Amino acid sequence: MLQNVDLQTLRVLQEIFKTGSLSRTADRFGLTQPAVSMILGKLRGHFDDKLFVRVGNEMRPTAQAEGLRDAVSAAISAIESTLNYRSIFSPEKSERLFHVAVTDIGQIVMVPRFLKEFRAQAPLAGIEFSNITDRTFQLLQTGGLDLMVGMAPGIPEGLIQRALFNESFVVLARRGHPRIDDCISLEQFQEEGQVRVISSSSTHLIIDRAFEKQGVVRNIQVSVPNFMIVAKLVAETDYISVLPERAGVILAKDAGLQIMRPPFKIDDYQVRQYWHERQSGDSGNRWLRDLFQGLFKAA
Repeated sequence: MLQNVDLQTLRVLQEIFKTGSLSRTADRFGLTQPAVSMILGKLRGHFDDKLFVRVGNEMRPTAQAEGLRDAVSAAISAIESTLNYRSIFSPEKSERLFHVAVTDIGQIVMVPRFLKEFRAQAPLAGIEFSNITDRTFQLLQTGGLDLMVGMAPGIPEGLIQRALFNESFVVLARRGHPRIDDCISLEQFQEEGQVRVISSSSTHLIIDRAFEKQGVVRNIQVSVPNFMIVAKLVAETDYISVLPERAGVILAKDAGLQIMRPPFKIDDYQVRQYWHERQSGDSGNRWLRDLFQGLFKAA
């Protein structure tokens, strides 16, 4: 049996059909005539047939070779099609369903604006957002997720990341607060009851480290699992809360709250998008990443 029949061998055979000449076939492929004769010899041995016989000045196909002509052309087309295949994503036509894990802060800050542009560019496509959990990295690795957006320490091997923007922190309090007006002192901050958010975004860890480093004492009286409820709690009580600035601006506007700078330093953090290296060449995933990047890079 002939081993390792490659595309070049099939193309040589097809060219002999076209030219009826080993020398012209050799010229066509930049080979020597003995090299073409060797290829033909291997094919003859495999098919147990002369395939081409000399009639006058031409090499004419045998009946066996005539039966192979269409199959050879089809095989070449199939191989070339496979080698030339590129996945092309057309957002205006695609019905693809994307899966994106995003922090609760991202759901407040990015998702509404993102969805407006996503719908405009890909009206037939769908997108499923989920919270970031301890399974998110595994889902990225196995293809269950296209993208993760937020802040995530301890990135496993095989994930690629790209920065979107830096985020800082603010303090929220209700307007008309009996003890706070426009700004807050360190003494007030430590005395006032606070709502603490413990969420998938891990931003609470940055805040906690800042307090510990500077010896700031928090009077935490309420803990909640996400930022969605913070605005309502702060608006209807005298509690205050610390949260990322972009979310704070949005929540303050909707609930009529006042925004203040913290009376101590909290380091900024970077919001990034993460995907697995196996998705890097996927044109749909690239479009999704570029859409986030275009909307929120250095926003």
